Amino acid sequence: MQVNAQQTDPCTLVLDITLDAEQVSRAFDGVYREFSRYANVPGFRPGKAPRAVLERYIDRERVRERTLEKLVGDSYAKALKELEEQNITPYRNPDIQPPDLEDKQPFTYKAVVPLEPQVTLGEYKGLTVEKPIFAVTDAMIDERIQRLRDDRARLERVTDRGVQAGDVLIADVQVAQEGEENPAPSRRQLIQTGNNIPGFDEAIMGMSAGEERTFTLTYPEDFTEEERRGKKATFTVKLHSISARKLPDLDGEFAKQAAGVETVEDLRIVLRERMEAELTRLSDQLAEQRVLQEIVNRATIHFPQVLVREEVEENLRQLANDLRQAGMTYQQFLEQSGKTAEEHQAQLAAQAEVRVRTLLVLHRIAVQENLQVTDEQIDAEFDRMLNEGRITEEQYDTYQPEAQRRLQVANALIQQQLHDFLFAHNTFTPVEQDLSPETENEVTV
Repeated sequence: MQVNAQQTDPCTLVLDITLDAEQVSRAFDGVYREFSRYANVPGFRPGKAPRAVLERYIDRERVRERTLEKLVGDSYAKALKELEEQNITPYRNPDIQPPDLEDKQPFTYKAVVPLEPQVTLGEYKGLTVEKPIFAVTDAMIDERIQRLRDDRARLERVTDRGVQAGDVLIADVQVAQEGEENPAPSRRQLIQTGNNIPGFDEAIMGMSAGEERTFTLTYPEDFTEEERRGKKATFTVKLHSISARKLPDLDGEFAKQAAGVETVEDLRIVLRERMEAELTRLSDQLAEQRVLQEIVNRATIHFPQVLVREEVEENLRQLANDLRQAGMTYQQFLEQSGKTAEEHQAQLAAQAEVRVRTLLVLHRIAVQENLQVTDEQIDAEFDRMLNEGRITEEQYDTYQPEAQRRLQVANALIQQQLHDFLFAHNTFTPVEQDLSPETENEVTV
């Protein structure tokens, strides 16, 4: 066996492994002997039929696949021992894509071996970044109260007027899309005004219970069902009932239900305190994100791309679980997001690369600054979780000795140490800033 190694970048080693024709032939012979123990060959006991006979009774493709598996497995294990003698340790399993394998012919394949990430820190102390400061305004509190009232709204049947914006309707709806010879029969639906395609709400405004209207609209180009996009359809709507959303009165009873306080003024005080705490946390997150970005920009980072692939695969697995629980397919998700699978996964890869680079830098800082936790600190954290009611006594008895749970707690404590370290050794200049969706989306890790 011959092994040629070439390091193509600081974190990738490419092995060209060659096996001669005799090694390949012996491997094929061994696999035929292995399969002969289970083959039913007329005139021979199991394991006794010669290879020339066995070849007529055993699937050659199965033999080739098994021989390939053994050749690659055995030869890579030997190559791995040679790497260990040179103090080279693979960081992950290799990427192996072997070519076709033929009996009695030399065989060469490549093994792309990921190596440990390498991080050289630049400046990570003494940096200055802006820390956004968000003020809680009366308008923000009014908006939060309105959302609380909306959440507690109830529906009341309306009989003395026609449809208005915000109403919830029960109606029989038939949709005849252009090009359809036999439109589906009408079916009863719950219609929320404001959640329909353009023109639908306008067409039904003022309708009374028992009234029927027919109108034609065009589905928008971004409609969730691809086959309907841009097409015309005739809608026949027979209205059965109108319900209006009734908001609760803004009084002491509402304040008690919403926050356990006695008056609306007390509710506003509580909401202000909660929102100030939320915005303080957001401010800290954004400040930490910004100083981390500065540190990452100053660092030299090399890592194998397998880390990004693993992150993307985990994100896709989690997305698949979420979609399954929501009763949605991946294709439907893509249609709603307006992306192709390639675009979506490229976006995930870009996000994963940012996250990998940041986590590698954080790990390097923790090592360089000797940020560690002791068993006593882990035990104290479990005690704190129990005293604060975050875990029960039964969970405490189960979790506290578990190695995996202790590792999770240790990681969380180190994360807090890193947070404290970054804020203690860098300068954060407070800057008043308006809150916007773009600001909140700045938090990525």
